[in-house]
Amino acid sequence: MQELRYKAMSKKEFANMVGISVRTLNRWLKRADGELSSIGYDKRCHVMSPKIVEFLCEKFVILQD
Repeated sequence: MQELRYKAMSKKEFANMVGISVRTLNRWLKRADGELSSIGYDKRCHVMSPKIVEFLCEKFVILQD
């Protein structure tokens, strides 16, 4: 099984990759705020670190190509 590698990306890039609006992404982020803040997420940031992208993909079961 191939290990997935995540890259840093903006909120807009992530939303486009998943097929949702940035507004919906912000709602997802708000729902997971407690968990995200423990791994270094700041709601004012525009670029999400690879660790945050990985967390969101695992939490919301998003598969990357």
